[in-house]
Amino acid sequence: MDDTESTTTSADENTGNLCDNPTRDTLAEGLLGLLKPTVDQLDDRVRATRISQLELKQQIDSLNEELLKVREALNNHPDLDPYVKKLIACKHKVTVVLNVLQASQDRLNEIRRMINKDKPTQASILSEPAIKPEQSTKVGSGSGVVITAFSMAFPTTICFSTDINYKACDMTKSTAINNNISVETVNMDLASSFIGNKFDIIIFNPPYVVTESKECGGCDITASWAGGVKGREITDRLLDMIPKILTDEGIFYLLLIEENIPNEVITIMLKYGYKSEIVMRRRVRNEDQLVLKFYKN
Repeated sequence: MDDTESTTTSADENTGNLCDNPTRDTLAEGLLGLLKPTVDQLDDRVRATRISQLELKQQIDSLNEELLKVREALNNHPDLDPYVKKLIACKHKVTVVLNVLQASQDRLNEIRRMINKDKPTQASILSEPAIKPEQSTKVGSGSGVVITAFSMAFPTTICFSTDINYKACDMTKSTAINNNISVETVNMDLASSFIGNKFDIIIFNPPYVVTESKECGGCDITASWAGGVKGREITDRLLDMIPKILTDEGIFYLLLIEENIPNEVITIMLKYGYKSEIVMRRRVRNEDQLVLKFYKN
């Protein structure tokens, strides 16, 4: 009994000595001292990593917002096709104006050449067959160069010109007067005011540029080029008038470009009983132009 008590007392004392062991405490403090810088450094890195992750998350959120804006912009982008078509049409119109100016210059040079001759000669377009028209008209006279040259080639012919733009009528009159030529200018839509089969020669240089229909029918400078669908809306209106104003022996000269689909025009005139010939072809910048002659006999 005494031995048992002695043994138990000895174990408790040893346990108390272990808990209060100064060697163990010193060793633990040393280990903590060695590990603390590493732990502090690791803690700093973890903190920096968390800050970087937060910044990365903010950047991702910002990028996501930008991507949403881009997606919305792509879904709501404007249709540029109509604007591209308008730019192409404007480019074509500028080309037409340049062609008109160049053609006018060429015709003026031709007029000067003809004036210097002792007597006028027929224009090459009318050389076959030889004709002596009594009355002729130029529909859409513009500057008046064509009808003036025609009148000089056929001085005994009574020449009329029409244009829906009154300024063009004034210009035609001025061109004729400056070349000592008499031309009757009439401000009208095509040849709508003429009745009866009056004219031996009809010449038409139409507004042949392919445009939207709403651009047709004006009275300003657009009337000189805006041709509407196929570039033929104005031309087709005149085709319906030709049998009513051209004499049976008369000739109708019409300038077209390939975009106007000349074969369709030939078919239309054939229904009215007119034969056709291509009397001239030429390439003017980006246009393939041709002159058609329509006649019955």
